[in-house]
This record gives sequence, structure tokens and C-alpha cells, in this order.
Amino acid sequence: MPAVDPHCLPRGVIVMTERIQIENVLCPTDFSVYSERALRHAAALARRFEARLTVLHVIPVWTPYTHAPAYFPAPMLANPSLCRHVEEDLNQAVTAAIDAGVPVHTILREAEPWREILSVAEELPADMLVMGTHGRGGLEQFLLGSVAEKVLRRAPCSVLTVCREEGRTWEAPGLVRHILCATDLSAASQATIAYALSLAAEYQARLTVLHVLEGVAASDSPAYKELPETAALLRQVEAVTRHHLHQAIPEDARAWCEVKEQVVQGRAHREVLRIAVEETADLIVMGSRRHGPLAWTSMGSTLHHVVREASCPVLTVKPTGDHAGVTTPVIGDLVRSGA
Repeated sequence: MPAVDPHCLPRGVIVMTERIQIENVLCPTDFSVYSERALRHAAALARRFEARLTVLHVIPVWTPYTHAPAYFPAPMLANPSLCRHVEEDLNQAVTAAIDAGVPVHTILREAEPWREILSVAEELPADMLVMGTHGRGGLEQFLLGSVAEKVLRRAPCSVLTVCREEGRTWEAPGLVRHILCATDLSAASQATIAYALSLAAEYQARLTVLHVLEGVAASDSPAYKELPETAALLRQVEAVTRHHLHQAIPEDARAWCEVKEQVVQGRAHREVLRIAVEETADLIVMGSRRHGPLAWTSMGSTLHHVVREASCPVLTVKPTGDHAGVTTPVIGDLVRSGA
């Protein structure tokens, strides 16, 4: 079934998905190839949503490792020659976006990178933060465990990370053909599914909504031949999961979007990555937790692996409203109650 633009449906047809509002896109860059890829995506998003693009470069504050008394070097931006050189690099980086008609604002700061990225995101305020996952030289100083991880945990807005995708951007029509949305079926995941549906509407793309049952083998596994009761229970869990996955998609959305629901067993991050490759996903959409003791466990740990290893961009959607801190999957309560 071909996707239909919900914004072109006849009057009177009710659609539960609202268009995403993106007015400010923030893209930090360290001038690496990964940042260049991220900037292309950021510019394409800004054009699509008629948003303003802010490109930020942060010169890291250098503190020598020494047992000597505290030492505060002169700011690097106080060096006119260095400052001019970095500004030239920054202006060169945004040339393509400006030529494409995107409103661009550049910012040059000297600070701790992840803190400054979050500070600028709050100042704008940013509706979308787009960044590469690796730093200069392909090393992981810009990857999880450093800048990107801290930003993902604390960002006040959704974050699009670009890792290993080769040469693809969303500039030309039709380049976002398939979106994979991974959900843990918690109450907070409704915002993630709604965001994925809105993007599917925006790009007229197919949408696969995926839930992974971790820690169990498939119901037809030989391991259950001697335990038929366990196999029956697993089939019940699968049935309940499929039912609630189906309910998570508004029925009227199926009139304009080709939606596929999928429940699989295995390690969550491995299954997300496998299905993304098998179905040639152009984007993976996942939810995130608010900053706190549970922010980087469970779904957060899955997100960590997916962002690091995905071959396509990954959009991390921040929970909003009353569900921001909800972490208990809805499916768990239903299975325990015998539904």
C-alpha cells in the first residue's frame, strides 16, 4: 500500500499525528568527516522544515595533567591567527548549506564541548540536535563515553546521530523511504511512535514498528520440547505484545502510512541493527530516558549500542510530559495480570 500524505487528505478525515515543529536545528562540528555528514543531514532537515540552522564549533579547554599548582592557560580564541583560521574553517563548512538557501548562524566558543553544546541547545532553544558520533581521525573521543554520550543523556531536545552511513543524505525527495521505530512499549514510548509516524507522513515513508522480547528463545525453539507449558506461556506473551503493539498505532494512521508491526526475540540492540540492515532502513527512531539513575539502563543500553553501530542515522526522541520518567513497560503489567 503506497503511503499517502496526511496533509492532503480530504476535509473531515481525522489524523492523530501532528506535523513535527522544528524551528531551530543545532549541529556541532569538529570539522571531521563524521561532522560533515551530520551537517548535510542538518541542512536537509532545516530546508525541509524551513528552520534556522546553527552550526557550533567548540575549541576544547586544555588543562595539563600535572601535580603542579593550578594553571590557567590563555584562551586560544585570544590568539588572532588561530581564531581567524577556525572561523575560516567554520565558514567553509557551512558554505553548501548557505548556497542551498538555508538560514545559517555560526557560533565559535571555547569551553568543555559537551557542556557548551547543551548550553547552546538551551539558549536557542534547539528543537533538533544533529551530530556525528566520531571525532577527528575517526577516534571515539567524540563517541559514546565522551561528548556524544553526555549530550544524548542530557540534551533538552531530540538528537539525530550520524555514524557509518556512506554518502546518503535526505536532501533529494524519496531518500527517506523506510523508517524503523524500536519501542519498549512503555507509556513513554507513545511519544516516540508519534514522532516516527509524523516523520513517515513528512517523507511519505514506510514505517516498521519493532518490539524485541529479550531473554527468551522463540516459541518454536527445540528448547521448549520438554517444557510445553513454558512454550505456551511464551506464545501468550507474544500474542499480548503483538496486540499492544497494534494498539499503539492509531487506526486512522494506517489510511495514509504503510505500517508494519514486528515482534522478535533476542538481544534488543542486535535485533534492531539486524532488521535495519535487512529492511534497508534510512532512519532508526528510538526513545530515550530523562537524565537520572535509570537514564542509561535497559532501553538506554540498547540505544548506546545502536547509535554506535548503526549504518543509518539514529533519532533519539526525548520523552515529554507526564511520561518523561516512566520506565515500566506496559506489556509487563498485562502479562503479570494474566491478560
